[in-house]
Amino acid sequence: MTNKIEKLTPEQEAYLPIFRDEWLKIGLSTQRVDREASTAAVKRLYAAGGRAEPLVMHFDSPMQCILAIHIMRGLGEIKEQDLMADLWDNLWANLKANLRANLRADLRADLGANLRADLWANLWANLWDNLRDDLGDSLGANLRDSLWDNLRDNLRDNLGDNLGADLWDNLWDNLRDNLRDNFWDNLWDNLWDSLGDSLGDSQKYISTYFWGGMDAYWIAWAKFAEEIGVPIEKKEHFDAYVGFVKTSGVSYFYPGLAFVSDRPDFIGKDEQMRLHCETGPALSFTDGYAVHAWHGTNVPAKWVEETSSVDPVDVLKTENVEQRAAGVAILGMEKMLDRLDHKIVDSDPDPERGDLIKVSLPDLPNPGYYLRALCPRNGRIMEAVNANELDEMTVRGAQAWRLGIPAKEFVYPERRT
Repeated sequence: MTNKIEKLTPEQEAYLPIFRDEWLKIGLSTQRVDREASTAAVKRLYAAGGRAEPLVMHFDSPMQCILAIHIMRGLGEIKEQDLMADLWDNLWANLKANLRANLRADLRADLGANLRADLWANLWANLWDNLRDDLGDSLGANLRDSLWDNLRDNLRDNLGDNLGADLWDNLWDNLRDNLRDNFWDNLWDNLWDSLGDSLGDSQKYISTYFWGGMDAYWIAWAKFAEEIGVPIEKKEHFDAYVGFVKTSGVSYFYPGLAFVSDRPDFIGKDEQMRLHCETGPALSFTDGYAVHAWHGTNVPAKWVEETSSVDPVDVLKTENVEQRAAGVAILGMEKMLDRLDHKIVDSDPDPERGDLIKVSLPDLPNPGYYLRALCPRNGRIMEAVNANELDEMTVRGAQAWRLGIPAKEFVYPERRT
């Protein structure tokens, strides 16, 4: 039996951040998918899992993939059979067992922590939630037209050869007549309400186990183990998955049919690598599908792009507590204050020094504390304060906390700049 690797060598430790950054670029790539390379990688993955070669259809976003799947289901061309066991589960179980046998436990955990945290975990969660809960919110004409173009090109160029001339003729007639004449006119206005009646399938969100570049975090973890000497038993299968991750976006696999999304064209993040953008989508695709997020929390597009027109009451009516808190942060506490239960804890006679205010947000267990003051450069400000770190619950204590000094050492400047 091979001895377990107990620790990294100095050279391996030095290489780890370099390796992590290389895979971070793979996982966070915004380059368009090379469809020829992606098709070859997907077919290789099917072969490694013991499956027949599929027709590979490429689309501009996961949204388009899901719409296309609904269409193909309605036409009866998708067999509901789970490929996870062949293409993913067996490989993953083998890798876990393999690494467990060859790496000491704390080293496995350390590799996971170093390679997983910065690689798509938050993006995956946000994309999952957005597709599941808000699938129809970001649809527009550009996405609609792009879906049609992709369907036409994929089916016209490939489907006849793979599924037979008679089926092709019938399928294309159905697509042309039912989609061009009826789909956009009758389905688009009430897409998600009428999806089941129009396409014979009431399911809106379609899950997948195949996330393409978004799987980079666990592939990198196993790949680094291989590079430091851990043998990979299912080498051909593992290499096929590596190729899939490097070339493809989110994918939906069925027997004989694979739907592959392009990568995002923009990814915005905050300092903690959470999805975030204050001026537009935090994640967007070329067809117009987008995810708006505020420090990792999905929010409606209007909150970010039309902030000045958002009614604070609408924010406070939001059921999701985290989303409601994000909305308060976006609009600003000063704008929200009149709508919230609040109390002035301490007030300084000098208006420039301001007030310390306790604010209760609906359904949140703990109140928030804010310093409201006048700033010579920025005018009226409302800044969050960590009450647990205050030496004293006063305006003076809050002002001192902002500077990172004890309240007893804080002295108001004679002239503020």
